[in-house]
Amino acid sequence: MTIEEMFRRIVRAHLGIILVCILLPVAVAIGLHADKPAVSLASIRLQALSGAPKSATEAEGISSRVLALATTPSVLEASLKEAGVQRGVVDFAATHVAAQRLGESSIVELSVTDHDPLAAAKIVSALADRVALFMNNGDRAVFNDAKAKLDKEVQDAAAHRDKLADQLRGIADINARANLQTQIQSADQLLAQLTSQRSTLVVADATRDIVVQIGTKPEVVQVKSALLPQAALAVLLGLILGLTAAAILETTRPRVASVRALAHLLHAPVLGKSTEEIGSLRNTMALAARRQGVDAVVLMGADESDTDTVSQLLFALSGFSSTPRKLRSTSSSPAGIDESGSGVFELDADEGVPFANVRFTGLSAVTPQDEMTAGVVVISAGTVLLRRLDDLDDVLKAVRWPVLGIVKGPARRRFGRFL
Repeated sequence: MTIEEMFRRIVRAHLGIILVCILLPVAVAIGLHADKPAVSLASIRLQALSGAPKSATEAEGISSRVLALATTPSVLEASLKEAGVQRGVVDFAATHVAAQRLGESSIVELSVTDHDPLAAAKIVSALADRVALFMNNGDRAVFNDAKAKLDKEVQDAAAHRDKLADQLRGIADINARANLQTQIQSADQLLAQLTSQRSTLVVADATRDIVVQIGTKPEVVQVKSALLPQAALAVLLGLILGLTAAAILETTRPRVASVRALAHLLHAPVLGKSTEEIGSLRNTMALAARRQGVDAVVLMGADESDTDTVSQLLFALSGFSSTPRKLRSTSSSPAGIDESGSGVFELDADEGVPFANVRFTGLSAVTPQDEMTAGVVVISAGTVLLRRLDDLDDVLKAVRWPVLGIVKGPARRRFGRFL
């Protein structure tokens, strides 16, 4: 099977199915976006660290922390109230709030989408303030407790040292004084150690990273519609489904792809088209008949839908006869003309009409005189199911007439067939 034949059998023969499979997903995609209002995106950038993260994992961790804080229900609900808008907190957090790291830097872009651009800007501003406030002051309680504890220990150590120093002034005994001086030295060391710890804690707090906003106003842009990419995906999906359905149909209901393929199966030439000038077509069929020693040309349709074309050709060929005769028939044929009757047109040897003795008839109107010198011209619109062709082949085997050729009928004005 050639590529052209595959294209004819799968694509052209089932073009209607393929188009339906393409149009349905596209229509669904368009329908889903038809009632959706335009969406605006407001974004603001936060610097979480003063320096660069050590790795992409650390940068991703910073972004994830910002997103986790921004989608916390209590934080988001407070931000919505501050912005003066009412939204479903759970749905808004899941579909309208996003945080994205910019490369491997410490900058995170916090964004909010909403159909109201002004509301989106207010929400993202309030959300950024609360996220920055929590990241900056979320652990202040632990720091304050640790600093307060160290302050008290320093105060107690200083008081104990001062108490020992006061005792030293009133003691004259050398051994006692030496003992107190040793205690004072220990107290001084403890005081110095606690003071150093407090200084380290204060310095660490003073030099720790502070989350700050970059810029004073959020950037607001309109989000581009996702209709075009989704429609493209729908077209691709529909095309795949359509081609799959067409291939399955063609596998279960195979057909002849074209008139040329039909001519190849019947081992007969293509004589012409039913739409061409009737005189030229008649002469071609008559010449083919005389070459085969045939006097009666029987027109047979390859499919039931070709019956009208057979009738029209027989009627048009009657114009070449000065004494046309019509024979009635009560038999029917799957490849013949209509059951109401079919014409037999005998052309007399009139001057100017070549091969005027060649007669054209339908299968149901063949006479005993025609039977011994008959030949078949098959009429086909171009494609025919193989099971329909089997019916024609059974008739041809039964009558044992030679197939003179194929005449292409007008193309059917429909895409594909299911029957």
